[in-house]
Amino acid sequence: MLALSACTSATVRAGHARLARSAQPMSRSAVAAPARRAPRRPARAAARSAARMLFGFGAPPPPQAAVTDRCFLDVVILSPNGREKYPVGRLELALFGDAAPACVARFKQLVSPDGSTPPPLKGVSFHRTLKDFIVQSGKLPDARPFAPFAAEKNGLVHLPGSLSMSQDEAALCTSEFFVAVRAAPECDGLYTVFGQATAGMKEVINDINKRAGSADGAPWASYEIASCGLL
Repeated sequence: MLALSACTSATVRAGHARLARSAQPMSRSAVAAPARRAPRRPARAAARSAARMLFGFGAPPPPQAAVTDRCFLDVVILSPNGREKYPVGRLELALFGDAAPACVARFKQLVSPDGSTPPPLKGVSFHRTLKDFIVQSGKLPDARPFAPFAAEKNGLVHLPGSLSMSQDEAALCTSEFFVAVRAAPECDGLYTVFGQATAGMKEVINDINKRAGSADGAPWASYEIASCGLL
């Protein structure tokens, strides 16, 4: 979710064309799902070049906007049989409530809802990874729907570690979000940046990124959010 990008203008145009397609990961046996728009994989050569320009998973870039809230996601990896869970690390996020109030309000509902119910993101997987591009989560079970809301255009750009909201073809957001692995100008103006990773890029995002699976983004290792909340 720039100067650090290695994409050529042709790659950016190609990326925009591919962004219009469905972003839902589909298994070989899955039936067609309603189309959703989320970042698509850049061209292979551009991805290799971009990988050489990754932020390095060191200190994150400074926030682009005023930080109004902070939250965390504790991430685990599941054993092949799904019975054991092993800690991966904590991803800490700064949220830009002034620049993207609707997105931040929704994300706060996801990580720390009012009342005694568990956070909706607890137990949710990172269901889609495009290597050296984005890591995506927030796909909730149908039993926990959230009303869609209009995407916000705030002029913020996708830097390494940017937290951005996915949206459907009608530019409506619900609960899915992604973290940019690298600078991603092909996403600028299309998706709403509403936060920034401040810790855990190396321990969490890089670990998920290096286990990217199929071409449609389905990872070969299962990661999920074990706990989450506000800081």
